[in-house]
Amino acid sequence: MQEIIHALLIIMGFGVVFISLMWWENRVLIRQGKDAYDVRETLANMMSSVLYKSTDAVYIILFVGALATWVQHHGLQMNIQYHWWTYVLIFIFQDFCFWLFHVVAHKMRFAWVSHKIHHSSNHFNFGVALRQSLLAPIPLFGIGFVVWAPFAFLGVDFRVVALLYELNLFYQFFIHTRAVERLPKWFELIFNTPSHHRVHHGCGEKQIDCNYAGVFIIWDRLFGTFVDERDAGVIEYGVKSRPVRTNNVFVMIFEELADLIKTIWRNKDIRYLWHHPDWSPSELRKK
Repeated sequence: MQEIIHALLIIMGFGVVFISLMWWENRVLIRQGKDAYDVRETLANMMSSVLYKSTDAVYIILFVGALATWVQHHGLQMNIQYHWWTYVLIFIFQDFCFWLFHVVAHKMRFAWVSHKIHHSSNHFNFGVALRQSLLAPIPLFGIGFVVWAPFAFLGVDFRVVALLYELNLFYQFFIHTRAVERLPKWFELIFNTPSHHRVHHGCGEKQIDCNYAGVFIIWDRLFGTFVDERDAGVIEYGVKSRPVRTNNVFVMIFEELADLIKTIWRNKDIRYLWHHPDWSPSELRKK
C-alpha cells in the first residue's frame, strides 16, 4: 500500500511539471503563429493519461511483480551484479524492447486497438504525449510483456525496470512538440527528437509506419524504418482510417476495439486480429 501511495505522489508531481510545460509550449506556439492547444482535447488527453497510469500501476503490481516472483521461485532468472553501467545497458536494452513493441503496435490490429488513440489527434504537442489508452498495459492488447518479461528472466528487480521505463516515457514526453525545430546533428543522429517524432505522427504516404524509436533513433536507422523530416513532405497529423472525431475519453479508448470486434463478427474472419490495421481479405485476393 505504501508503494502505491509513493507512486501516486510521484505521478502527481510529474503532473504539475507536465501541465507547466504545456502552458509554456502553448505560449511559444502562439508566438510562432502555429496552432495552439485545443482546451477540450487537452482535458480529454489528461483524463486518458490518468486512466492509463492507473491501469499501468495495477498491471505492474499484479502482473509484473507476480511474474518476477514466479521466475525467482522457480530459479529461472540469471543473477546480475549492479554497477552504473548495468543500469545503462538495461536502459538501452529496454529501449530496444520498446521499439519492438511499438512496431507491433502499428503492424497488428489487436495491438493498434490500444495505440490508435495516441495517434488520433490532429494536433501535435505535449498534451498528445499524455493521450494514452487504459488498454495499453493489458497484455492482450498492449503486449507490454515485451518491455517487461525479458528482465524478469535476466533477474533485474522489477522496480528498477519500472523506474527506467518511466524515465524512457519521461524523455518521450519532450519529443511531442512543434515548438522545437532541429537539434544538433550529432543528437539527431543518435536520439529520437521532435523532428523525428513529428514524422512518426504524420499520416501522409511517406510518414506511415516509421520512426518507432523511444529514446534512441539508432534502432530505426539500423532496421530501415527511419525517415528524415526533410524527406517526409508536409506533415498532416492524425489517422486517415477510422478517424476519431470526439473528445469523449471512453469513446476515444474503446471505439477501435468495438470496430475490430464488429469487423471480425461481420466478416467471420479472425485474421483481422494480427494483420495490419488497414488490412482486408481482398488484399490477399489481389496478390
